[in-house]
Amino acid sequence: MKNLFSIPNRLLYAGLVCLLGIGNILPVAAQRTMPSSFEDDYIFWGYPNAYLNYQSKTGFPLINRMLQANPPAVEMNQHRKFALITLDQFLHDADCQRRDAFYPFINSRMEEMLEGIDQPVLSGVRIYKLYNSGFILQTLKTTIAVDVVPGGTTNNKPFLTDSVIFEVAARCDALLITNADGKHANRNVANAFVDMGKKVILPEGMWTDMEEFLTPVGADTTEIVQLGAMTLYVLPGHKNNAKNNIYVMNFHGRGVVAHTGAQDNDADWEWIDNVHSRYNIDILLTKSQNINMESMLAGFRPRMVITGHENDIESAVDRRESYWTTQKRMKSLSSLGISNVILTWGESYEYADTSSPNISSSATKVMMKGALYIERKGSIYSPTGRKLK
Repeated sequence: MKNLFSIPNRLLYAGLVCLLGIGNILPVAAQRTMPSSFEDDYIFWGYPNAYLNYQSKTGFPLINRMLQANPPAVEMNQHRKFALITLDQFLHDADCQRRDAFYPFINSRMEEMLEGIDQPVLSGVRIYKLYNSGFILQTLKTTIAVDVVPGGTTNNKPFLTDSVIFEVAARCDALLITNADGKHANRNVANAFVDMGKKVILPEGMWTDMEEFLTPVGADTTEIVQLGAMTLYVLPGHKNNAKNNIYVMNFHGRGVVAHTGAQDNDADWEWIDNVHSRYNIDILLTKSQNINMESMLAGFRPRMVITGHENDIESAVDRRESYWTTQKRMKSLSSLGISNVILTWGESYEYADTSSPNISSSATKVMMKGALYIERKGSIYSPTGRKLK
């Protein structure tokens, strides 16, 4: 009698065992072919992607509610810290933008932002954070967008929808673009502003085919542009050898805000080190992963720093700066005496530090004939900043 466990027979035996195993597994797998079947028992064996989808559907709404209950502040409480680090974990999933709950999350953040912009700023300047280095700066009279991009890497599905971009353009007076990198500049966004007759200011040499509709700036010396109630100073920065406009925005009585874009050029430190001697900066908007953060802060000497570029989904997981690393980095620089507020997408912070010489007296809300108006220095303004008397 032949040895049952000779090599050919052993292979046959192993094959039979595998078939029996598959036969036992297939009925279980068949029960998991429809997504709704997971809701019967929430057992995801063999379907890790389905598990992560369901986890995001549970987690993102909870994160959103915790952020709403614990808004941005200089002194961050433990609840907000936990919400941000949990958000970091979800956004460091390599496939987070493919999760069912990702887009509802970011859409709800943008809806909150748009609702907020419709509320008047009584004093100082309100700063909204968008995706990557995008910010919106709002005062009683002027609203400026900087480096607004839709984002998105999967099937050309943007993180900020066309309708959101339209609503942003409708609420802003102008769009500033610091540099040509796609994480700071987007043609469709620029076109949305142009179509509404809004100014688009950007570095010289960008999108030359559209120049007749745009305002290129950025020579080797500082340029000055007047935008309504705001004076813009354009400083000649660089990203490597490419132009990167550094914008200093003076909102005259509401605050002075600087945005450094993707500034990264060693030759520019000679003049950046002395920016504070020319401008009295209230708020510095700069990238979170700036390896020269201490030098940047020393050069601008702002009263507050707000970082951008965290959780850049278009970058590899290990290159996505997290909110917790920003917290660590800024804590290590606390000896500089510069306060820091960490915002995530759609959140805002209202800066009205009366100790700053750039902030004039505050305004108050008044009701006239059942409508809200603003009284400031004896004058009455509509919620959109239009002076009535």
